[in-house]
Amino acid sequence: MSVSKKKQFADNSYYRGAFRWMGIGIEFCLVVGLFCLAGYGLDQWEGTGPGWMVIGFFVGFGVMLYLIIRRAHQSDDEMNADDEEANPQNNSQ
Repeated sequence: MSVSKKKQFADNSYYRGAFRWMGIGIEFCLVVGLFCLAGYGLDQWEGTGPGWMVIGFFVGFGVMLYLIIRRAHQSDDEMNADDEEANPQNNSQ
């Protein structure tokens, strides 16, 4: 049988995970924006076109992509550890 929506959303772990990833999305936008702003500042200082701003975008995007992948692996490891604690396997016979 399926779990009702009230019971599904009553669990705090649902919201904790959602807000965690929402925060990471906001952080992603801020970091990429800051790198673009730094690139824009370099472009204004040197009197060049949007070259530094584009480089700043890709550097910020790459940095945040790396951090998100690393956090996803940590999240998976934490979930696996929680599952092992909740369901200990007794292998001693």
